[in-house]
Amino acid sequence: MVLIYWQPIIQASGVPTTAHQLTVHGFIALGLWLGLEGTDLTLDQRRTTWLAIMIPYTLWFAVAWSAAINGAFRTGTSLPVLPVAIWVPVIIGVPLLLSSKRVGQVLDAMPATWLVALQLYRVFGSWALVAALRGALTGLLGWPAGIGDVLTGLFALPVAIAVASGTARGLRAAIIWNIFGLADFAVAITMGAITSPGPLQLIVPDVPSIGTTGAYPGVLTPAFVVPCGVLLHALSLRQLYRRAKPRA
Repeated sequence: MVLIYWQPIIQASGVPTTAHQLTVHGFIALGLWLGLEGTDLTLDQRRTTWLAIMIPYTLWFAVAWSAAINGAFRTGTSLPVLPVAIWVPVIIGVPLLLSSKRVGQVLDAMPATWLVALQLYRVFGSWALVAALRGALTGLLGWPAGIGDVLTGLFALPVAIAVASGTARGLRAAIIWNIFGLADFAVAITMGAITSPGPLQLIVPDVPSIGTTGAYPGVLTPAFVVPCGVLLHALSLRQLYRRAKPRA
């Protein structure tokens, strides 16, 4: 936070955003494979499942990143690209991930701590706080979104440790943490919608909102990080539910 406040060019370059998302991408790829190794699936089934998840996920990130770089989310385009980027992956991905038996097998084999600790990367949402402090982003969006992200990231490791204890209290803590993380996204999306040009705008801020400029790298947060985070929370909640549900 100090560095990007002192030298805004660091965040504006897109290097931090791209770096932490590529790191998360790598951890997801590795964690998925290790989780698959814990199942009773054959090697061919594990490979097929891994590819069936990682190929669409990688293409999704590549398309979102390329669209952000090339200004596809800037205002003035004929289509509401940013709302589509936020909601379509969630609408398609959540039902698939929550209903897939194969995904359920992976979640059963994977430690519940992984999906929680992974979201440590949410501390990088502090860029919104810095942007609000510098007047580069409306505080109506930057403050609640930034604080919510930082708190979600900071509590990810303590909650993961609590889950690792295997106690009912740890399970409840993880569920509450997931709900808080989802609520943070809901607040950020809502504030972004009502402060950006469009049919839902209720407030015209003195300084830009993300939806006002649609500029890289900030726009990559709602265009990819938010829906990706929603899917991770959904997977974690499904895993926790399966752990809490009595087995026959």
